[in-house]
Amino acid sequence: MRSALISAAVLLTLGASHAQAAVKQFDVKYRQAIQVDDRRLHEARSLPHGFRMEIVSDPEGVKQETYKNGRPYVVAQKGERYSLRLYNPLPVAVAVNLTVDGLNSISGKPCGIAEGQKWIIDPHGTVTIPGWQVSGGETRRFFFTDKPKSYAKWRGDETGMDLAANCGVIGAAFFWSQKDLDRYYDDHPLYRFSHRPTAFSGSRNKASGQMMAASACAEMVADQATMKEEEKAGTGMGERESHPTVQVDFDYDRGMYTLAQALVIYYDFEKHIEPNPFPALGYAPEMP
Repeated sequence: MRSALISAAVLLTLGASHAQAAVKQFDVKYRQAIQVDDRRLHEARSLPHGFRMEIVSDPEGVKQETYKNGRPYVVAQKGERYSLRLYNPLPVAVAVNLTVDGLNSISGKPCGIAEGQKWIIDPHGTVTIPGWQVSGGETRRFFFTDKPKSYAKWRGDETGMDLAANCGVIGAAFFWSQKDLDRYYDDHPLYRFSHRPTAFSGSRNKASGQMMAASACAEMVADQATMKEEEKAGTGMGERESHPTVQVDFDYDRGMYTLAQALVIYYDFEKHIEPNPFPALGYAPEMP
């Protein structure tokens, strides 16, 4: 069994989709029960599910995501407070390893993709994480700041490690129990009958197939390789805020075990090029 945290104050129902969100289509395998008259059959299936993460700015709402160097990217503003919202598309609970600047959002330590402490999200639910979890009941807000003032830089100075090297990136890896998933689809079988289907049922099945095809075509493939140019922005540790949590045991054996599978968003300050109305001093040159 592995330890994980439930954010008791902010478990919500899954809302409408946002175009700005970072979405990763991940193939989820399960064993679907099928009831045919009085017989129970099982069919192995693999369908893409849209896992989602949003950077929610206090002043702006959901941060608009663009692409920079072929990678998901948002523009940060100095001093901007933000939260991270995670969505679970599965009918079972998931555990999420959420990192900011390469540090686990619960422990504040660098960790492997599957080893870090995790947040639990209810089936088809969402959780909003407002900052670094510093105790069982409090968090300290995420905010964008200069890299030398970031929490990663401070942690690096404390440990003698160059932790600020990972400033400018947010990652989320989701994990779940295959046994729980198979049990859900066994408890919710599909029903088939041996008689010939009506025109209505055939039309419904056709529409369902079109929806599944559209979902599969929506798969996003983002290169998660290390960025060549060093990010200048980082995330600081801001003011305290109440954020009650409960520690539980959670067993998982499926999920996002590689960087290419996880959700990753890069961020940095916008590089302003200020136009100068008086770019040079001197006199007008004379024509020959």
